[in-house]
Amino acid sequence: MIEHLKQLSEALRLEDNYNWEIPSNTPILIPPNISDNYSRNIHLKEHLGESLERDSGLKIHYWIIQEWGGIRTFKKNERNDQKISEFKSQLDYGELKRPTFNLISSLSKIASFMQPDKYAIYDSRAIYALNWLIFCHSEQKKLFPQPAGRSAELAKYDIQTIIRLADNGHEYRSHKTAYHDYCDLLKGLSMEVYDDDNPYKVEMLLFLAAPTVIIDSIRSSVSISINSNA
Repeated sequence: MIEHLKQLSEALRLEDNYNWEIPSNTPILIPPNISDNYSRNIHLKEHLGESLERDSGLKIHYWIIQEWGGIRTFKKNERNDQKISEFKSQLDYGELKRPTFNLISSLSKIASFMQPDKYAIYDSRAIYALNWLIFCHSEQKKLFPQPAGRSAELAKYDIQTIIRLADNGHEYRSHKTAYHDYCDLLKGLSMEVYDDDNPYKVEMLLFLAAPTVIIDSIRSSVSISINSNA
C-alpha cells in the first residue's frame, strides 16, 4: 500500500495538481508571492491555528466550513455552535459520539486547521480512495466509514457495495475511534511517502486520486458475472 501511494504521489504531484480554490476573504493574509493554490492552502493550514484559538465568536470556524469548505448548509446558530464545542471536547477525549461523527466532513475541517500536524480532513473522497487502497493492497481488514459525498463520479461506483460483494472479511471501524485512527494512519503514511508526518499531505493526495486514478482502478478491477441458470 505504501509503494502504491508513493507511485500516486509521483503521478499526482501535489504542487502541480492540487487546485482547491481559496476564497478571497481569508481570515489571515496570504503573502502575494505565494500564488499557486497548493502553496496557498499549505500556508493557510499552517498559520490559521493561532487565529482559531482567539476566535471566541466562531467566525473563522464557520468560514472554514462554509467558505473554504463550501458547506453552506452548516449555518451559524446556537445549535451548531454547541456541536463545534462538543467536537473539540471529544477530540481531546479521543472518541467521538455518533451525532458528532455524523458531521465529521464539516467538523474535521476545523480540526485540520486547528492542529494540522495532528488532524486531517475526513473527506468522503479521501475515505473512498483510502478504503479502496486498503481493500486492494493491505492485510488490514478494517475500513473507515465513508461520509456522504457530493461527487457524482464516485456515486457511480459504490465502493461499499463492491466490498460487500467481495465478502472477504472486511469490516468498518467504530464511529468512536474512526477519525482518530484515520489521522494516526495518515501521519504514518505521510512519513513513508513524503518524509513528513503532517497528515494533510496524504489526505490531499487521496482527495486528488479518488475521482481519477482510483475510479480507473475500480473500472479495470471489477467485473460482474451473471449466472443465467440462477
